[in-house]
Amino acid sequence: MEEKSIIYGITNLGLLFVPESRTKELADNNKALLTAKTWGEFKSLVSQEMYEFYLVNSAYYEGPSEPEDGDYTPYDIPPETPFTPNDVVTYDALPAYPEIEMSEWMPEEIQAKFCRKTSYSSMDMNVPEGDILVLEEKQMDKIVAELEKLGYACRQDDDLLMAGTTLDFDPDDYPYIDEE
Repeated sequence: MEEKSIIYGITNLGLLFVPESRTKELADNNKALLTAKTWGEFKSLVSQEMYEFYLVNSAYYEGPSEPEDGDYTPYDIPPETPFTPNDVVTYDALPAYPEIEMSEWMPEEIQAKFCRKTSYSSMDMNVPEGDILVLEEKQMDKIVAELEKLGYACRQDDDLLMAGTTLDFDPDDYPYIDEE
């Protein structure tokens, strides 16, 4: 069953509508990146999907980029290993693209009426696939009304969306793994 609780608001990515559970997951993920002190603590604070995404980016990781059986457990980093966002955060690939995910769940009739579709383009290969829905901020109330007519419960929370879509930190505030 598709989630009907939607968080919406203005972000650095423009107007976004994101399922509430996904919004909370992304915000919790960003908080964990900045607060976890060990790999065990980080793993306890994020979903398995997020853990695996960051696991393979770590300099501590000693396993295949994707195990044949999909099980990363044999390659877990020991839980007492120090954790720092400088070890895992790259801007080449992000764990989520809510501006693309929106095009996957937003009802087609709303997309046709209010959205302009575009996609990322770049000369390198680190470009996510999928349509980005570009929404006009001035249409926000109309989009909310249409979603609610279709049974969605919409709540504006710009702060929660920003917490989930923006990882704002100074790398100099955290150690690099070769400094530990």
